[in-house]
Amino acid sequence: MHRMFRFFTGFLVALVLCINPGLASAECEHGFHLEGTLSVKDCDPKVDDCINGIRSIYEYGQKLDDGGDNLLTVSIMSSPWRFYGPDMRIIRPKELAESLKSSLDDKVKSVVLYASWTENTPTGRTKSLSQELSESLKGFPVKGIDGFLWIKGNGDYYSTKQAFTVGGMFPYRHKTDDDLMIALPYGSYIHAQDYFAKEKDAESLRYAAVGWDVFILCPEKALATFEMAAALSDNISAYNAAVIRLERGQEGDFEAASKLLTQAANAGDEKAQALLVEIKTK
Repeated sequence: MHRMFRFFTGFLVALVLCINPGLASAECEHGFHLEGTLSVKDCDPKVDDCINGIRSIYEYGQKLDDGGDNLLTVSIMSSPWRFYGPDMRIIRPKELAESLKSSLDDKVKSVVLYASWTENTPTGRTKSLSQELSESLKGFPVKGIDGFLWIKGNGDYYSTKQAFTVGGMFPYRHKTDDDLMIALPYGSYIHAQDYFAKEKDAESLRYAAVGWDVFILCPEKALATFEMAAALSDNISAYNAAVIRLERGQEGDFEAASKLLTQAANAGDEKAQALLVEIKTK
């Protein structure tokens, strides 16, 4: 399990949080060996040039090398289990493949995923996300990232597998040109989860759920938080929770997923409508 220390100030009272193995070790099993501690720099907008945390992901993604004509590069939010679109709706590998096919002309020789943990196979899976995407592209070569993706201010990138991350205020602000851990802006939402639930802020709960998945590497906590947001009529969260349950496939998951998809479909969510049809015609 990925653990972190965080400091909170302002309207959520000051605290230090350590997520440790006693939190939910069975729920958060991912099978990766994480070790060490890394620090991230906080940004004070009164004295520093800061970027909004969520926006920093987009701005830093724009800096990445596009690889030239021979590579198709894809920058996307991810955990070891799944991809997320700009609105934090889960994108299944076969859906991502469909969106890429038109860009795979004769010049392109391989796909590069700028996406965390896409080279790693978590417990309970037999393939990494890069392998699943490659299969959906009929064997087209796909290379991902081994561990957490970081992007530098100059567009270079690297990856880490730390057990603890120190720093990162909420609301997270990133100091311009500092290295950015791509999962951190959404991970910071976890610490305000109780506040978001009290305020019935479904969108922020959705972001916290993504944080559990991409930063803490805990799909069960992500599922519980998506369902919390779905109970507040967030269609994307209902869809995401349904996808996670369908992938998990435990007793009662299909029925629960169908109920979540029906809820979102009845509210006009087209993705939920399509997936509901898909699972009922199998």
